[in-house]
Amino acid sequence: MVRSKPPSSSKKPKKKGIDFKKVKRHVGRKLPPPKNATSTEIKTKAIVLPEQTMVADRTDMAVSKKGLTLRELLQQTSHYNSKFRRAALNGIRDLIMKHPLELKTHKLAIIEKLRERICDSDKAVREVLYNIFDSVIFKSLKEDIKGPTVALLMAYIFNAMTHMTVEIRLSAFKFFRLLVHSYPSSFFMHSDKVLDHYVDILRNSQIYLQEKNQLSSILSGLEHCLSLYTNKTTDTDTINSQKKGTAGKWLLHAYRESSEEPIARSGYSSNFDKIENLIPVLVNCFEESMSLFSTTPDATSQSFKILSYILQCLYSASDVLVQNSNMLKEHPSCSILVHLRKILEGFPFGLKNDLTDKVDEEFFILNVKIAEVYLLLGGWMGPMSYLANKFLYFIERTLLDKAGIRLNKKNEDNLASLLAYMPELISHVTNDWKDRLLEAFTGAYKECNVESKLLLAYLSCVEEMLLPEKGRSISGVPDYVFLVRYQIEWIREFPRVLLHLGDKYLSVKENTSKEESAKKEQHLLMLGQYMQVILNLLLRVGQTNVSTSPLAAEFDTIQLSLEDFFNAKPKGIFMKIPCECQALAVSCLYYFSSLTPALLKSLSSCCLCEELDPVMLFKIIEVLHSAYRANRLHLSEHLGFLLTLISHFRIYAETAAVKTLNQDLFKTTTRHVLTYLSQMGDGSILLKMLWGPLSEEIARKPALANMHGLMRMVVRLDMRLSKLSASEVHDLAGWVFSYMITSSIYLPKRTGQIAESENTQTFRYLLKPCIRLFLASNKLLSLILDLFNPFISGENDDAFSMEPARKVQITIYVLTIMHDEIRSQINHCLSESLFKGVIQNIIDLLEADYLTLAFDEMRGLRLEFEQLKTRICTRD
Repeated sequence: MVRSKPPSSSKKPKKKGIDFKKVKRHVGRKLPPPKNATSTEIKTKAIVLPEQTMVADRTDMAVSKKGLTLRELLQQTSHYNSKFRRAALNGIRDLIMKHPLELKTHKLAIIEKLRERICDSDKAVREVLYNIFDSVIFKSLKEDIKGPTVALLMAYIFNAMTHMTVEIRLSAFKFFRLLVHSYPSSFFMHSDKVLDHYVDILRNSQIYLQEKNQLSSILSGLEHCLSLYTNKTTDTDTINSQKKGTAGKWLLHAYRESSEEPIARSGYSSNFDKIENLIPVLVNCFEESMSLFSTTPDATSQSFKILSYILQCLYSASDVLVQNSNMLKEHPSCSILVHLRKILEGFPFGLKNDLTDKVDEEFFILNVKIAEVYLLLGGWMGPMSYLANKFLYFIERTLLDKAGIRLNKKNEDNLASLLAYMPELISHVTNDWKDRLLEAFTGAYKECNVESKLLLAYLSCVEEMLLPEKGRSISGVPDYVFLVRYQIEWIREFPRVLLHLGDKYLSVKENTSKEESAKKEQHLLMLGQYMQVILNLLLRVGQTNVSTSPLAAEFDTIQLSLEDFFNAKPKGIFMKIPCECQALAVSCLYYFSSLTPALLKSLSSCCLCEELDPVMLFKIIEVLHSAYRANRLHLSEHLGFLLTLISHFRIYAETAAVKTLNQDLFKTTTRHVLTYLSQMGDGSILLKMLWGPLSEEIARKPALANMHGLMRMVVRLDMRLSKLSASEVHDLAGWVFSYMITSSIYLPKRTGQIAESENTQTFRYLLKPCIRLFLASNKLLSLILDLFNPFISGENDDAFSMEPARKVQITIYVLTIMHDEIRSQINHCLSESLFKGVIQNIIDLLEADYLTLAFDEMRGLRLEFEQLKTRICTRD
C-alpha cells in the first residue's frame, strides 16, 4: 500500500481575512493620543519686564554664604535629607551673626521654625541647633524673649522628653538646661512636669551603662533647677542675670549669696511630693553609679563627675525640704530620710591606701558633699545620725590634714562649704568634741594662706562665733568657758593677716614687670576686698564688745601691730590701699579704749604724707576728736597731735606748680584744727598746757605758713595771753617779731614801690594773727615796739642780716599796717618812750649818711616815713 505524500512545504496557505488588527504595545513607551483627542495646548509668548531682573539681584538682601535668604533657609530645615537640614541651620547661624537685625525682626518666626528640630532624628542636626540657641539666639535677644515664646519652646521640649528614642529624650534635657540657665522663670512655669520627666529619665537603667556623658548633663540641669528653689540664683530672665548685683554681697559671706535666711517660694508645698519622689531616685542613682564605679578597674573623672552631681542634687533637694520645714513636720516617718541614711553606711568613701592622689582628691570631694547633706538636715536625721562620730572625726581630720596646704579651687570651694556649718555644729556637740573641733579649726585658720579664697570662709565662721548678734553664735553657750581662749587667738591673727595683705598689695602695685594690666587690676581688687573683709570684721569686734570683757582687752592690743600699718615709713601701707579700706581702718581707731602715743605718732606721719587723700586726712582728725570726746584719747596727746599737724605740715615751694592746691589744703586743715580746739574747753588753760611743746615748735623756726598756723592757734586759744607768765609773753614777743621780719620777704626791695600787689596782700595775711594779738594784749604790743629799736640800730644783725635801708623800709611798712589795724593801741603808746624811740631812730638814720641809697630811693624812703608820721599824728 502506497502512502500518500504530505503537502509540499512550499505551498503557502491561503490568507484569511482579519476582523480586528492587534497592535503591539511596548512597555515604557508613551501611547499615542487617540485620533479623536482634543488638543489642549496653549501657545503663548513671554513678555519680558525690567522689574523681573530684581529676582536674580540680591545685593541688598540678607543672604547666607551660599546666597540663600532667611526664608529659604528656614524652609530647608524641614528637608528630608539630614545633610541639607544641618547645612540650613549652619546657614541660619552665619546669616544671623552677619545680619543681627534679621534675628530681632523675625525672632518669632525663627524660633517657631527651629523648635521643630528639637526632635530631629539626626544627632548632628540637634547639636547644631543647640549651638545656635546657646551662642546666637539667647545671647542676642537677651530680654526680648518673653513668656509666650518660652512656652513655644517648652512644648517641643516636653514632646522630646517623651520621645521613643532615648537619645532624643536625653538631648531634650540638654535643651531644657540651656533654657533654664538663660530664663530661670521657665522652670517655675512648668516645675511639676519637669520634675516628673527627671524622675522618669533617671529611672532608665540604660543611661547608667551607655550614656554617661548625657547623664552628667541631665544631673547638672536638675541641680540648677533645684538650686532655683533655694534662692541660689535669680529669677531675672536675662542671660547675665546671675552676674548682676553680687559685688556687694560677697564680703564675709563669699560662699553664700546672702547672710539673710532664704525666703521660701510659694510652690514649695505643691512640689513637696515631687521632691519626695525625686530623692529616692537620686539615692538609687548614687548606689547604681557607685556599684558600677567599684567594678570598674580604672576610675574616670566622668564617674566622679556623675557622683558629684548626684550629691549636689541631693543637697539642693534637702535644702528645699529644710526651708519647707512645715511640710517636713507633717511627714515624721518620711521615707526620704530613710533613703538618705543608706549613703551613710559607706561613709567615708575611698579609704584604700593604694589610691592615687587624684582619685583620693575626688573621694574627698564626694565625702564633703555627703557631709553637707547630713549637716544640712541636722535634727531631721535624728541625734544619732547628726552627731555620728564618723562625721565629726571626718571634719576634724579634714581641718588638720588640709591646714597649710595650698589647695586647688575645687577643693577650696568644697572645704569652704563645709566650714559654713562649723558654728552651728560646734554649738550642738559635746564639750569634748567642741574642744577637738575648735582646736582643729583654729589651727587650720592660722595656717590658711591669706591670699586664698578659703580665708573668707574662715573669717565668716570667726564672725559668727565672735559676734553675739549673729543668729548661730556660740558665745552664749553655757558651761563652756574655753571658747574665750580660741576667740582671743582668732583676734590676734587679724593684724598679721592685714599686714600680709597690705605688703602683697604694695608689691603687686609697684611691680613693673610686663604683667597683663587686666590681670594685675584683678589681683589688686581681690587683695583690696580681702583687706576690706578683715577690717570690717575688726570694726565689728570693736563695736560689739564691752570694755570690761577679755575680748575688748585683746582688741586694744591690736593697735600695737597697727603702728606699722598706719606709719608712712618705711612702707606706707595705709596711704596706698583702697579708700574703702582706709575708711574702715580709721573707723576702728575710735573703739580702742586708749590710743597709745606710738600709734598717734604713726597717724601723724600718715596725715603729713603727701599721698594721703585730703578726705581721709579730715576723717582721721574727726575720728580722733570723737575718741577724745569719748574719753578714749588723753587731752595732752590730742593737743600734741593737732599741734604736730600744723607745725610739720609740708608746704610746697613757692615755685611749685601745685602750690595753690597745697596751701588751700593747709588752710582747710588749719580751720578744722581750730574748730576742734574751740570745742575742747577753756582756751587759756589749753594754751598753758600746750605752751611747752608749742614753744619748742616755734623755736624750731618752721616755715612761714606753719608759723602762721601756730599763731592762729594761739589766737584761737587765748589771744589775751591771760594764763601766760611774763617770761612766756616775752619769749612769744621775740618769736612774733622774728616772724614779722621774716614775712617781709614779700615786700618789694626798692623804696617807693610798695603797693597793694599780690605779695603785699600775702604779707598782710601773714600779719593778721599778730595784729589780733596786739589788739588783745598791750603788753605784747609794747614788747614788739621795744624790739624795733635794736633792729633799726643794728644791734641784732646776727639775727637779721640785711641792709639798714631795708630795715627802715620794713619798720615803716609794719608800723603803717599796725596803725591802720590797731590805731587806738598805737595812740595809747604815743606817750611812752618806746614808740618815740622808734620814730627818733628812723629820723636819725634818715638824716645821717649811714644809708647808702641813691637820691631817688632816699627821697622815696623819706616820703614813706613822712606819710607814717602824718597817719600817727592824725587823731580820730
